[in-house]
Amino acid sequence: MFEVTKLISTIILPPFSIIFIWIIALLLGWFNYKKLSYFLTALALGLLYTFSLPYTAQKLEDSLVIEDNLTLNDYQSAQAIVVLGGGLRDNKELYSSLAVPQIALERLRYASYLYKETQLPILLSGSTPNGNSEANIMANELQYFFNTPTKWQEEQSKNTIENAIFSYKILSQEKIEKIILVTNQWHMQRAKLLFEKQGFTVLPASIGSGITPDYYPLNLMHFIPQSAAIAKNAQLIKEWLAYWKIKYF
Repeated sequence: MFEVTKLISTIILPPFSIIFIWIIALLLGWFNYKKLSYFLTALALGLLYTFSLPYTAQKLEDSLVIEDNLTLNDYQSAQAIVVLGGGLRDNKELYSSLAVPQIALERLRYASYLYKETQLPILLSGSTPNGNSEANIMANELQYFFNTPTKWQEEQSKNTIENAIFSYKILSQEKIEKIILVTNQWHMQRAKLLFEKQGFTVLPASIGSGITPDYYPLNLMHFIPQSAAIAKNAQLIKEWLAYWKIKYF
């Protein structure tokens, strides 16, 4: 099921969807539907340009962000800190054969800060399709690099929905209902909604720079196509689609 969902997402998102439009345009041209072929070709070029722009990525990310606007006093009213996994990578550094990537490492850093300021227990949530425990690797790095203990490791979930379900199974046994949820700002809206559906009261602790200030100037590079922007835009579009699916369907 995980692989099927990933395949469907890949087909829907750029660049695969743009290539598919181009293929349809070529076939229509072959069968002499010239006007429709030209239209789809222009559409594909327009989409490729739009989704390869840093400006598009900036606006999409801003649209996903709701500022937390919370203080340490607010966070101290919670009962636990829940940190969502962000994947694993192979590691040739000496301390382990697996390590957390940048996304997860930023989440651990913020979780450590919140723990040291609130003394609330931490739950780490995540596993990988091949059976590795993200939660366990995260716990090891959180302890070793940040001197921060983990109370619970949720090692079953492979996506955000399962993060919420399995975290609730663990924390409900401790009668914990109010949590600090640590994840990236572009992921927070969807994650918060899913955890609230399980019955949690969620205090968001978002990783990121917040909404781009109005006084930040635009420059030419915002409108020059870049390969990195394609990947970023695909991730953000996927996030919006997943959020709408949960909220409205």
